[in-house]
Amino acid sequence: MKPWAKQKGFTIVELLIVIVVIGILAAITIVAYNGIQQRGRDAQRKSDISTMAKALELYYIDKGSYPPGSGSTSINSGWSTTADASWANLAIALQDYIKPLPRDPISKQMGVGAFPWNDPQGYNYSYVATSAYCGVTPNTQPPQMYLIVYKYEVNGQEDKTVGNCPSNSLLYSGSNYRVIKGT
Repeated sequence: MKPWAKQKGFTIVELLIVIVVIGILAAITIVAYNGIQQRGRDAQRKSDISTMAKALELYYIDKGSYPPGSGSTSINSGWSTTADASWANLAIALQDYIKPLPRDPISKQMGVGAFPWNDPQGYNYSYVATSAYCGVTPNTQPPQMYLIVYKYEVNGQEDKTVGNCPSNSLLYSGSNYRVIKGT
């Protein structure tokens, strides 16, 4: 009988080690990829808010006020939001300044009375314009301030106020971008 010749190939233990290492690398890659997608959507949101703010300022320069929000069934009729069909009303008002009006990268429709900023899974832009703050009696002049509410996935929430109004009580959970013209 011949003694066993040196065998060629891998043992089961070696194959299992390789499979486990590949599995660990795949899991790390998937987790890192998801984080990249979320950060990318947050960057898109930041860019969208900046773009909308510029379009709203151009509208203000031409018209002397901000366009009214209108038609929301998710919040109330004074708002426009990507959570329902009211966003189209704001898009029409701003069509000479921005085309198309951005939507949140993962925006979804919501039911009546569902506030987009309170839904943990809801990522929507919401807009309202008013003249009821900064010492102005409500509805005595065209809207001199607006608020955009949005939500980040990964980045910390921000609360940004632009303008010269000394105070403002419009705050919502999530991120806020407020522009307030002085009276």
